[in-house]
Amino acid sequence: MPKQLLRAAAFLLLTLVVGLSVVPTVARAQQRIRVGFVPPALTSPFHVAVVDGAKARAAELGWDLDVRAPSSEGDFQAFVSTVQELLDTNVDALATNTIGTESGIAAIKAANARNIPFVAYNFITPFPDDTVNVSAYIGYDQWGGAEKLGRYTCELLAEKYGTTPEEATGKVFILTGIESLFSRRRTLGYKAGLETCPKVRIVGEQAADWLRDRGEEVANAALLKFPDIDLFYANSDEMAIGAGIAAEKLGLVVNQDIYTIAIDGNLPTLDLIGEGTFTATLGVYPFKMGEATIDIIANILDGAAVPQYTLTPSTIVNADNLEAYIAGDTWTDPLAGAPEFDNTEPTVPEATPEATPSS
Repeated sequence: MPKQLLRAAAFLLLTLVVGLSVVPTVARAQQRIRVGFVPPALTSPFHVAVVDGAKARAAELGWDLDVRAPSSEGDFQAFVSTVQELLDTNVDALATNTIGTESGIAAIKAANARNIPFVAYNFITPFPDDTVNVSAYIGYDQWGGAEKLGRYTCELLAEKYGTTPEEATGKVFILTGIESLFSRRRTLGYKAGLETCPKVRIVGEQAADWLRDRGEEVANAALLKFPDIDLFYANSDEMAIGAGIAAEKLGLVVNQDIYTIAIDGNLPTLDLIGEGTFTATLGVYPFKMGEATIDIIANILDGAAVPQYTLTPSTIVNADNLEAYIAGDTWTDPLAGAPEFDNTEPTVPEATPEATPSS
């Protein structure tokens, strides 16, 4: 099928609303369900929030949620062994978020061998192995979210220099995560958004491994080399928080001299936005993603049909709409969505080009 038709079909699929509310059956209420839950690690507030959401929904259903994780996100071998340990305890279902493709495939094969339903959360990219069976994928469009932040960057720099987004100038430095689908999609999507302001320069791009201290270290070196950087964009909040710390130690004021933007919508980041020491984050509702993941598992265990790909929303959060985001007023129901492939193309056609959040 031609690429245009594939993307059009994906866009039509995206418009189908998925009802994810769960009403457990009588049979379900009479037994204790155990679900294994494996984040790539618990070093990021994002993954902690997802787990908290999953725990909250599991508690509502009277389920046991067994959460286990490697000590670091780059320990792919530990990820696979953690999954195997959980499977050995005879869980009824398994939900994981993997960074490594091969480790993810190994985990799925282990679950498939036991006929255990497997759900990939914070992940809507099909694994490149036709022999594995993933019951459902759930996550947000990383390219599309990052692209919104790219356009938002153009608006920030236009305001700083008193011009239009199309004529905006300035210097941007990009902090990437561990080399993976996640860092590639979030970086490429951001650069696509920056096409709105072609005069803005990317003066550097370096991995900071998803960590705050690495973000501070990389940003400090970048600022010593390019002291007139206008904005740090990071693939995750923690790295951008580190960049803000580095800037402040060098005497710069965030939101005056320099901007920090990133992806996650973690609670520590929201606090900093409220304090005026962080510019904006792509809020991806990690707590609610955890809830929705359990809802999908409940439907699967009850024998209900679920979409292969469920898309959760993302919202740029700044000081203007911070309270609304925290209150959940900006949340929208998950949709049946399209897969996000590891390529140089948008996930689905953008329905609206607006980047600035409503106040």
